[in-house]
Amino acid sequence: MNKIILFVVSLVIFSACQQTEKNEDTLESSKAQVKVTSIRKGTLPDYLSVTGKTVYYNKNTIVAPINGYVTKVLTEQGDHIKKGNLLFEMQTKEAFAMQKNDSLAKQYGIIKITAPDNGFITTLNVVKQGVYIDQGSAMCTIIGANNLKIIAEVPFEYGQYAKVGKHCKIVLPDNTHIDAIFTKALPQMNEISQTMQLQANINTNLFIPEKMIVKILIDKNTSKTTTQILPKSCIMTDALMSKFWVMKILNDSTAIEVPIETGTQTHDSTEICSPIFNDTDLFINEGAYGLEDTVSIKILTD
Repeated sequence: MNKIILFVVSLVIFSACQQTEKNEDTLESSKAQVKVTSIRKGTLPDYLSVTGKTVYYNKNTIVAPINGYVTKVLTEQGDHIKKGNLLFEMQTKEAFAMQKNDSLAKQYGIIKITAPDNGFITTLNVVKQGVYIDQGSAMCTIIGANNLKIIAEVPFEYGQYAKVGKHCKIVLPDNTHIDAIFTKALPQMNEISQTMQLQANINTNLFIPEKMIVKILIDKNTSKTTTQILPKSCIMTDALMSKFWVMKILNDSTAIEVPIETGTQTHDSTEICSPIFNDTDLFINEGAYGLEDTVSIKILTD
């Protein structure tokens, strides 16, 4: 009889333990799984975005030095050439005519035409040998490889931010970012858009075609005051984007909603103007969407 009672008691205890474990598992699975991050101190740029285009000012037009025949064409349109590369050979019309009676005459009266600088062949006017051209005729055009400039179109009211010596960022259509600096204010405005034109030097080894439309980012933030910064993924807002808040970690298993005031924003970061948080505070940056105020969480680690 005692054995039966002991067995029943053991069975009840075992069932109770299983139920407790099941309840704990259920409770654990009901928690929102999130990733967290901390606040950082720093400065955010406040970018003014304007448009611009690429230009090459240093263009060399290679012209025929004599009246004569082109005997060799040693380049093609689009070629990257170096200073001193042989581009064409020409022969005087007298020496060219003598070849009918003297086979050695093809060695006479040869003029070699070389590249005056590094660059790219953008226009090729002579594409085959044997043609006659007059002295001074354009044979090809070379743009200097290191003479790319950006012409920025800046609204007059923003002229205070785009001054000579000011650094900026050039954004190409493929989202490549390149550093540049304004070097010259041109003494005319765009007639159509009524914008000022500024020239910027660009620092890159990339080949960029002429007349490409680019975006220019000019930092309007001149104070460079250290502020609180959080990833944009931490910031929650309502449908009208009139209220903003973050989910702050209260302890290891609870997050609460904290209203905030935001400032400058970039594509991935947001300035927090108020309230002032501690450096050790943690905030949900993944999994916060749709969470209510004061919610149980489980912090995931990478």
